[in-house]
Formats: sequence, structure tokens, C-alpha cells
Amino acid sequence: MKFYRKWGVFLLPVLWTACAVYQPQPIDLQKDAEEWRQLSQKLCEGKETLSRQKLQEIGLQLNPELNAARLAYARSTAVAEFAGLWEDPEVEGEVLRVLQESVTNRGAGLSLTLPVTGLPGLAAKVAQEYKESDYWAMCGQERAFSAELDALCCRLLVTHSGIRLMRERLASQEEELARATKLHNLGEIDFADYQVITRRLSDARKALQERENEHQKQHAELLKLMGLHPSLRHMEISETLPSSVPAAVAVPTAEELLELPSIKASLSSYGASETELRAEIRRQYPEIKLNPMYALEDGNDKVGVGLGFSIPLWNRNRESIARATAERSIKKHDTVTVWRKLMQDAASLGDTQELQLRHCRAEQQRLAQQLDAAKKQESLFALGEISLPAVADAREETFSRRMNYLECLQNLMQTQIQLQYLHPQTFQK
Repeated sequence: MKFYRKWGVFLLPVLWTACAVYQPQPIDLQKDAEEWRQLSQKLCEGKETLSRQKLQEIGLQLNPELNAARLAYARSTAVAEFAGLWEDPEVEGEVLRVLQESVTNRGAGLSLTLPVTGLPGLAAKVAQEYKESDYWAMCGQERAFSAELDALCCRLLVTHSGIRLMRERLASQEEELARATKLHNLGEIDFADYQVITRRLSDARKALQERENEHQKQHAELLKLMGLHPSLRHMEISETLPSSVPAAVAVPTAEELLELPSIKASLSSYGASETELRAEIRRQYPEIKLNPMYALEDGNDKVGVGLGFSIPLWNRNRESIARATAERSIKKHDTVTVWRKLMQDAASLGDTQELQLRHCRAEQQRLAQQLDAAKKQESLFALGEISLPAVADAREETFSRRMNYLECLQNLMQTQIQLQYLHPQTFQK
């Protein structure tokens, strides 16, 4: 009871603080699944088709990689808030019993470290630099998500157009086969031409099945990228492909590349490694400890003060300095590698865009010529001046040109999306 009255007033706040810091948070996966479904449906507003901008807004909230990056930034923010605090003082007490004289001597002392080397300030600076690095890493992750979403939407739009063209061509081929069957039975077309029409129909059905399988995989990829509940896996994008060849996208300059979040994150991380090395070098010097003391000896009160510090004769923190030096070299290499890769990517994408623009424009011109030729052949076929196999060949050639143009357009748009996201102003929060 005496112990409680004397020390409880000091120990209770400490115990209360320790209990208040820890709060268990059990995970209820069933509850989480229902909340996830409701949130997904709320964000989609009950619509089955959404614009690319709306998809981006939803994905920026639900994408798991983005949320992991935000948690990492929140962690470094919390660490930076409390980094660089002084070490807690230490309290020591002693009780000595002089047996011959039945005298009890008591003493108490306080040990306080004076950070004359400036280590708390360096620790706070390191935490701030890691916080900045995590912030730019989070921004870079958001840009990477948006670029991946745009590229996936582009592939989906091309797939939609391809499926539409395939179904139109398949309907035309079924009509051709029905007409060819009648003509073959009448002996007006030979067996070889009839087999060509039959084989093309079978190949078209197989190609459509493969494209539909690809479409389903792309939807699964979109669902995973967006972080949406599986109940919304049939959601479609409401946009369409451009009606003409897109204009060229400018290749970013070296100054623009320096403004990208990936470069800033690497530079911040390298700056933190520099500060950590400075801190490890300073750790080889002693800190001063101030020890005010009180003692009761032979009924006399005594007070005093002590001064202490370490003597770095052998250790001098050499192991940690060597480790920090190596870590700085690694992060320097990583930063330079990121910079060089960005410059290589910009130059390579610029050359690829130039080549794909030529291919896409040439394919568009060939398609226009083929459409004119096909239109004339359809007119001649309606007048009975050309045979069914001839007009079927023209239709097949037109379909192939359309599909080739879609492929060229997809390659060009994918390259331009990558180029666009190398410009720092493309995606701004």
C-alpha cells in the first residue's frame, strides 16, 4: 500500500499510455467483401458503361498498389513527425545498508544525454527525405496506373472494333456460303471455289472465338487493375477509337524528364543515404551525458553532478560507416540507372512513333484504295458482271485491310500513351 501511494502516481500514467497506444484491429473478411461490393457499385453509379476519365477516378481510389503506396507514405509521414527526438532520461536509485552501524544510505541519480553531435537533427532530416521519397514514389505509382489504364482501354477499344468487324464479316460469309451452296448444286461454281468459301467461314469463326477469349481476359485485367468487386466484371468502356490517324506526340526533353516523380523519388532516396552516412560518421564521436545526483549518507543530504562520455579508441562506428557508404553508392547507381533508362525510353519511343506513323498512314491509304475497289466490285456483282468467288475475295481483302489498320493504330496509340506519360504535365494531381 505504501508502494502504491508513493509510486503509483508516476507508474499509472505510463501504464495507461502503453495500453492506449495498442488497439487490436481484427479483420472480418466477410464484412470487408460486402463493403467492397457496396463501394464498387456506388463508385460506378449503377452504370454498365463508363468513360475513361470515370474509370481513372475509380481506379485511383481502389487500385491496391496505389493504396499500398499511400500507406507507405503515411508510414513515413508518421515517422517524420516524431523523428529526431532526444533520448529519454534515465533514473537510477540505490540503497546501501551499513551492517555494523545499522545505517541505511540512499541515493538517486538522473542521466541525461546531450546530443552535441547533432544526431537528432540528422535523424529528423533523414526521415523527411524518406517521406519526400515515398511521396514522389506514390505520385509515380499514380502516373504508372493511369498509363497502364490508358493502354488497356486502348486495347479494349481495338478489341471491340475487331469483334464488330469480325461479326459483320462472319454474317457476310454465312450469306456467301448459302449462296455458294445453291450455285454449287447447280454447277455454276466449281468445287475449289466452294471449298475456299467454306474454309474462310470456318477460319472466321475460329478467329472470332479467339478474339472473344482475348476480350474476356482484358476485362479480367481491367477489373484487377481497377480494384473493383467481381460483380462488376462485365463493365464496358463508352469511348471509341479516333476516326483518323492521331497526330504525333512530342518527345520529352531532358529537362522535362528531370521533373518526373520517378527521378525525384530516386534523388530524395539518395539524399537520405547521404544524410545517413553523415549521421554514422558523427556517431564515432562521443555524446556527453550529464548526471545530477542526490544521496543520503549517515543522515546527511548530498547533491552532485557527474559528466560522462565514451572514449572511441577501437570501434569508431566503422562497420556502420562502411555499410552506409555502400548503401549510398547503391542508391547513386539506382538513381543514375533510372535517369539513363528514361532517356533511352524517350529516344526509343520517339523513333518507334515516327516509324509507326508512317506505317499507319500507309495502311490507311491502302485501306481507302481497297474500299473504293470493293465498292466498284459490289456494283459489278449486283449487275452480274463478276462471280461470287471474285466478290468474296474482294470482301476478304477489305476485311484484312481493316484488321491490319486496327493493328497499326493500336501499336501507334500504345506508343503515344507511353510518350505522353513521359511529360510531367500529362498527369497532375
